[in-house]
Amino acid sequence: MTRADRLREWPFAVVLLTAVAGLLVVAALDRFRRGSVLFAAAFGLAAALRLVLPGRSAGLLAVRGRPFDVVAYAGLGVAIAALALAVPAEVPGG
Repeated sequence: MTRADRLREWPFAVVLLTAVAGLLVVAALDRFRRGSVLFAAAFGLAAALRLVLPGRSAGLLAVRGRPFDVVAYAGLGVAIAALALAVPAEVPGG
């Protein structure tokens, strides 16, 4: 893989780093909601990048057609955020 090929994958790298940051917030800081919402934001970012970038520039974010990818990434982001926010802050009696 040439340097130009690696540079072309910057959208995927940004999304991956955002997702890893969310996981680190959960694991290292014990902040489930914040980390999960950050993880969900990574999918929202993937949807936005896939929407605005041409197919070749989207790199590994381009899995299927653009409409499918945008809906899939956005749907995953919304679902993860909704589940993260639905979890009670404290367990009653725990």
